[in-house]
Amino acid sequence: MRKGWIIVFLLFAALRLSAQGFFVEPALRYGRHIPFNSECPVYGVDIRIGRQTDGKKHWESYFNYPNIGLDFRFEHHGVNGFFDSDNQTTINLGNSYSIFGYCNGHLINRPKFQLDYTWGGGLSFWPNYGNRLISTPVTVHLNLDFGPVFRLNDHWDLFIRAVFSHASNGAIIIPNKGVNVLGGQIGTRFFPKGRATLMERSKDSTFHKSNTLYVLNGIGVYESTAIDDLFCIGNTFQVGYTRTFHPCFRYGGGIDFLYSGENKAMYAVNNASDRFKTVDYFSLAPFASFDILYGNFVLHLSVAYYIWQPAEYLPKGYQKYYERLSFHYHFGPQRRFFAGVGMKVHRDCIDYIEWTVGANLWKW
Repeated sequence: MRKGWIIVFLLFAALRLSAQGFFVEPALRYGRHIPFNSECPVYGVDIRIGRQTDGKKHWESYFNYPNIGLDFRFEHHGVNGFFDSDNQTTINLGNSYSIFGYCNGHLINRPKFQLDYTWGGGLSFWPNYGNRLISTPVTVHLNLDFGPVFRLNDHWDLFIRAVFSHASNGAIIIPNKGVNVLGGQIGTRFFPKGRATLMERSKDSTFHKSNTLYVLNGIGVYESTAIDDLFCIGNTFQVGYTRTFHPCFRYGGGIDFLYSGENKAMYAVNNASDRFKTVDYFSLAPFASFDILYGNFVLHLSVAYYIWQPAEYLPKGYQKYYERLSFHYHFGPQRRFFAGVGMKVHRDCIDYIEWTVGANLWKW
């Protein structure tokens, strides 16, 4: 069955690559784990299949005609394993297999030279799991890279990149140290049918600044940091405002009304269960946000500060502020509805993965 799916995918990829602007991109990677153990080398291979955008959609030309597609990544983590200095043991991470969507943009886009960046997110599979770094067989995989691209001709590119990747399970199961890899990559990009013909941005296209009032609900499940094998629910109901000041950018703010199921567990750990009240589940925090718009797809970044937190005992790692990184896809009549996934972070540690749905209530 698995071989059948591989054959179907290869046939699909071959058909897509036969069109102008589609490409295949093999690359070799070498890196090190940071900050835990610099002696554990990482060897990897990436195969990207993608499409050069051509400007048929307005956002493509505004972002300098980025490449979008899928990355298939294989990594081998260390020959002698990863030494865990906390427990004085060796962890054999072995191999990992990742697949993620990406957007490869151009800071500089010249006829013979580009300066590129890439961001992407997806999933990783780990056959050797069940340790303090990787505790589940499937984790989130995040990728960032940056570097020059040299255009050799209409069919071939050569590139060099600095690459950072992160894998963790989003606190679904503890421990969740995760794996960070920093390294370099060298590879080539091949356009079988040549590059796409770029369309210039229409001078007749008009953009109108706009304001939007929206609501969102995000929910996640995670293991308590205080009690083993206790799974909790986190939920955020958000009322927000955005100001779209550019076809690809907007800022905003609003208020988060939050629920944390772990708060009750913290009272039990501190032998204060009799003092816990229902209101201690909740908190309130205003936030400021900035969004990057890729057509219907939105990258959302925000920072928030608690102004009301009645619980006396809070989950480990909580501070007065937190950050949020999420991805939303807008759909429906006039892109009124959206859904997505993201993460809420305290002190550089993820609280949990949020699955979100929302609606734009009013636009003017």
